[in-house]
Amino acid sequence: MDRPIFDEAQSFFARLEADNTREFWARQRRLYDEGIRPVFSAVCAALTSFSDWRIYRPHNDVRFRADSPPYKTFIGAVAERPDGVGAFIRVSSLGLLVATGLPLPAADQLAGFRAAVADEASGAALVAAISTVTARGMMIRPGRAQPLKRVPRGYPANHPRADLLRWKGIEVNHRVRRPAWVDVASASSGIDELLREPAALHDWLTRYVGASALTAEQRFGPRH
Repeated sequence: MDRPIFDEAQSFFARLEADNTREFWARQRRLYDEGIRPVFSAVCAALTSFSDWRIYRPHNDVRFRADSPPYKTFIGAVAERPDGVGAFIRVSSLGLLVATGLPLPAADQLAGFRAAVADEASGAALVAAISTVTARGMMIRPGRAQPLKRVPRGYPANHPRADLLRWKGIEVNHRVRRPAWVDVASASSGIDELLREPAALHDWLTRYVGASALTAEQRFGPRH
């Protein structure tokens, strides 16, 4: 029986979590370069629901955080559609994470998101989209940043959607603990299904928020 395509990566990152050192990385670098990254890159390249995936570099930036381990304990990638809907996929010892929505909005997108949340018609449409997504077993999160403690300036503290106004983004998460796909074709097909699943939220973001005026390079830098 063929081995699941991400098994080697999950095992690698479990060992890296236990020994996140330059010595371990030097011993295992060939496995990462010739096995884990090429497989993950091939799956990203085969995806059809999002394109132009930007794979994170394996090293952490430790210049300003002396307590940070030298290496990421996952391999991940981000992408963004022309309509502004973003996506993130990650493989770690815990399995596969697939996230879509508006996880790290640019300033202009965040302003548009909050204005749409505050509006009666578009705000009600968002609540309905969230209900559709959660009813199908998906998890809604307030983006990658912690929500504000108070409603942002310019909006009433007693707004009926005050909780959503405090969010700094919105995303849908799918977690697959032990992905069973055995090749690139089945993995990319399965991940594509997960990426498309939250269509109700994607449609809302496309209609009421849209893309940022900033480029991906301006927002994220040339590489991750």
